[in-house]
Amino acid sequence: MNKNKILIIILFFLATIILMSVGYSSFATDFTINGVAEITGEWDVRITNITASYVPDGCDAGTPTFTNDSINFSAKLNKPGDEIIYEVTIENLGTIDAELQTIIFTEEIDGIEEINYTTSELKKDLNVGDSTTFNIIVTYVKNTNKIPDVKTKTLMGIIQYVQKENI
Repeated sequence: MNKNKILIIILFFLATIILMSVGYSSFATDFTINGVAEITGEWDVRITNITASYVPDGCDAGTPTFTNDSINFSAKLNKPGDEIIYEVTIENLGTIDAELQTIIFTEEIDGIEEINYTTSELKKDLNVGDSTTFNIIVTYVKNTNKIPDVKTKTLMGIIQYVQKENI
């Protein structure tokens, strides 16, 4: 083969490749993708009320108060057997379902034995729009035969709702 034929074959293949590239690009489309993601869910599980639902004569439930995440009360019991019941309401006002994870109530370690605190159960699942109420019952022990020198006992508690796992 002579050099001219080889040169013509090479030029033919180069021209073919150039034509194929131009042809391909004329049938190709570029896409531009723009996107924005936004979180619209809102976490809003909160305390919405506390009331003294039962106060016997001679006792004082004080004026219980609350914020979104805490309650305060001061019970004054008169005699053995007296008890005051506080009713607490927790609501899910957000857009994310919640479930109860932790409940811890601890009484003052050096507190007196004549005062007891008990609580009723809380709803485990607190879906959007749901509410739950529970009671805190403060009792002056009925079967006691003494009035203690120290007359107060403190209760501290933590109730924790977390995002409900969607299975």
